[in-house]
Amino acid sequence: MEEETVLDEQTGKIYKLEPEKGWDIAAAIFSILYLVAMLTFFSWQLVETCVGQGLLLKLFLPKGVDYPNSPLYRLMAYTVIGGGLGGIVNGIRSFISWHAERKAFGRRYVWKYITLPLLGAVLAAIVYAIVRGGIAALGGSYTPGEGFTNQAMSAFAIGALSGYGSHKVFKWLDGHVNKLFRITPIIEVTVPDLKGKSQSEVEVALKQSDLKLGKVSQKASADPSEFSKVIDQNPPAGSTSLKGGLVDITIAIKAS
Repeated sequence: MEEETVLDEQTGKIYKLEPEKGWDIAAAIFSILYLVAMLTFFSWQLVETCVGQGLLLKLFLPKGVDYPNSPLYRLMAYTVIGGGLGGIVNGIRSFISWHAERKAFGRRYVWKYITLPLLGAVLAAIVYAIVRGGIAALGGSYTPGEGFTNQAMSAFAIGALSGYGSHKVFKWLDGHVNKLFRITPIIEVTVPDLKGKSQSEVEVALKQSDLKLGKVSQKASADPSEFSKVIDQNPPAGSTSLKGGLVDITIAIKAS
């Protein structure tokens, strides 16, 4: 009997459908209860941030410290809350697809549902910091609309989309990390023997060796056979240099 497979629209991966067993169903029920609880929690935090209360945060603040109600804090709060809610919606969508519709929920994926809200919140904060900071290497600047309300909605939207599309956000971040921290491999080449060559011949030889012509100096010589030819070089022939390095040469000229 041919195994039934299904394409996960979000990740693009193909999975083999396996019928749920007792522990799979228990894991599915636990996951949805957890997601609903987290949905309630993050929704509560969203309302508290909108009214500037932060009742839960106050429980963890030292005595006498006021609630940090600065615009920057509230923007980040909207972002993190949006990321958490986006991750929760992503998890609920996945639960409906794999358990309610396909009846193929795997208990090993319970950790995915546990981490989705927290992962969404963290990714949202990272993405918002990058976009709002306008790091040139990551594609320019971001200018929110005028007024705190527009900025807050922008922050919440970026957070929610980051949390919901966490799989794609990982790929986006990987691409920018590789771009920002690209390491050029160190390649060493052997310096050719340039003595007795004309300057034009030197340029050809250096190009073939992935090197470049550096300083060109002149030195008087009494030997006619050396005129317009290289009589000295630095680095010396046979030594190693970094790819693209410079080689200085000394060319003989007729003594006056």
